Amino acid sequence: MKMNAICFVKAKPRVIQTDKPTPKEDEILVKVHYSALDTALEPVIQKTFIGGMVHKRTDPLFCGWHFSGVVEEVGSKVSDFQCGIEVFGHLPYSSSTTQGSLSEYVTVKSDALAVKLKSVEMDMAAASTTEPLTALQALRDIGKLPKQGGHVLINGAGGQVGSCAVQIAKVLGSKVTAICSTKDTDKVTELGATTVIDRKKTPDILGQLEPGEFDVIFDTPGKLSARKISKFLKPKGVYVNPSPDDMLDFLLGKLFTLFSPKSISMIMVEPKKADFEQVMQWLEDSSLRIDIDSVHDIKNCAAAMERQNDSSNKKGRVVVKVEGGF
Repeated sequence: MKMNAICFVKAKPRVIQTDKPTPKEDEILVKVHYSALDTALEPVIQKTFIGGMVHKRTDPLFCGWHFSGVVEEVGSKVSDFQCGIEVFGHLPYSSSTTQGSLSEYVTVKSDALAVKLKSVEMDMAAASTTEPLTALQALRDIGKLPKQGGHVLINGAGGQVGSCAVQIAKVLGSKVTAICSTKDTDKVTELGATTVIDRKKTPDILGQLEPGEFDVIFDTPGKLSARKISKFLKPKGVYVNPSPDDMLDFLLGKLFTLFSPKSISMIMVEPKKADFEQVMQWLEDSSLRIDIDSVHDIKNCAAAMERQNDSSNKKGRVVVKVEGGF
């Protein structure tokens, strides 16, 4: 059988028909209702080195990671999901990933998605996968954030990952110092940051910090110097960077902390059922707020991509309606 999907030709979206995937024995076939765009798309369709790390270079090239939808078929070894259940998750950010959620169907490992609660809308579920999981795994798993009384520095706190990190750090019992641009200071304060540093109005950001102050420094845009920032970590503190802007500096930072209890680490988010379930619970009890900027039919994917790249005006997640959107 065939399905509709978006493929990318010379970095431009095009609707084509391709084979509908068949789930393996440990997989679930999901009929996608919504997807959402993120910053990984551009390097993949531009075929950069970083892009090759988060998606395999295929022809045709199918992209998209976030999804919400309905279980249509389950593999023979899947027992915890049934057909008709509403689910959400994201595909792996991996050099072996060949699928894209900008398609009518995707197949997913049964431990890499979760049930969507009825109180959370489908579009919101699709918008709430990669970014909160990145923040949660960076703070809890890599950063080893204390269960109570920690102190976190979040750079890029107004962005999609950063705003999730502010809220999750607060839920986990930590105090948050946030760095963001002027337009985001009020929002970041509202989300729970104790101290907000306006990077546009603060020439010497590091001068506002105290040595040994933070359990975790989460540098969401990867712009801070790993060499310079490590002195602001507590003795066993962790600096976490999803995508270093200066890889040489990052590696030097790791070298300088090699014989120290401090650590300099990267993160590549992993789709985990338990983490999706935690995010869904936070969405339901309003501990976590995800802003949606706009929703676009998938046939208008080019317009959605243009909005995604409009960082000065965009005010949240750009969501794509797949079901009925072709």
